[in-house]
Amino acid sequence: MTSSSETGPSIVPTGSLDPFALGRAMDKLVTTALAAQTWCLVSAAGATVQTADKSKAQAMSTAQEEVRDSARAYLSTQIPGVVRRLVDIQSASALFQSMQTLAAQAPEQSAVCLDAVTKDFGNFQQMADEFAKLYESFCEQAETRGAALATCAGAEIRRLSAGKGKIATASRALKDMQQTVSKDLDDVIEASHKAGKGARRILDSVADALKGIGGKGKATDGPEAAHGGIEDTYSGDVGKALQKLRKDSEKLETLYKELAGLQAGLQVMVKVDEDCAAYVRSVRAVAGPARAVANIWQQVYAEYSAAVVKHTQPSESAALAKDIDGAAVKWESLREQTKTLSAAITGN
Repeated sequence: MTSSSETGPSIVPTGSLDPFALGRAMDKLVTTALAAQTWCLVSAAGATVQTADKSKAQAMSTAQEEVRDSARAYLSTQIPGVVRRLVDIQSASALFQSMQTLAAQAPEQSAVCLDAVTKDFGNFQQMADEFAKLYESFCEQAETRGAALATCAGAEIRRLSAGKGKIATASRALKDMQQTVSKDLDDVIEASHKAGKGARRILDSVADALKGIGGKGKATDGPEAAHGGIEDTYSGDVGKALQKLRKDSEKLETLYKELAGLQAGLQVMVKVDEDCAAYVRSVRAVAGPARAVANIWQQVYAEYSAAVVKHTQPSESAALAKDIDGAAVKWESLREQTKTLSAAITGN
């Protein structure tokens, strides 16, 4: 490539603009787009959460579905937009390859060819700018929807986990019922000893009835089935004690299941909230590189437009042809880079 002092201004972007700045900006755009693509898939496939407060269920469902819609829109609209920015660079490379051939065959036509290509660069800049503007609007919408879901999720998490939340309330109720069942067992033991008959069989049956309660929120055969036969056999104080134990054991089992469900619901809610926050952050991260690409295209267009004005003399045709050769090499290098980036984001 000849220097500008020998041939006049080079048509390869120089000075404040690095020739490969566009390539680096595209690399960042694709990298951030890939990260957002991953979180889109997570958000779109996220579990549907159930709120403990039924009156809040519709708001939560709506907020979650809107975030899913946003994620699907990103995949169907924004990713293709990023791919098109890669295609613009590939098109620019193809244009310069055509110019290189023409400049070698008819140097005097190089300036006219460069003018036509520069106009195409103006189109690339305009399309990149439109994409950046549309993406910025999409990003604002995604942030609004993410904030709505975060508000619903945060309120639900507080309802479940706060000091007076449903989990704390269920835990206290469970602890109280455990103490009640323990007292019931003491009453059964005392009544059986007073009755003076079958104490061992009674206690073995009680042990079978309580086996498994609280382990996973599931009883083995259920206290009702185990106690039924005993209550039919024994009457008086023993029968009453067994009946109370059966009823309280059922309540205890219900509380275990309720608490397990609340805790599982809290875990799902926290994950949905965190996944949504990550999705919004990743979407926001794409906006900067998208705008940077548009700005660099603007600089490229401006510098090539200036080069067209400078190279109007027939005597400069040979020098311009050499500049075109150098530019073609650089655009081809960028095209090779975009192949890798395109494969990363499209899987092809």
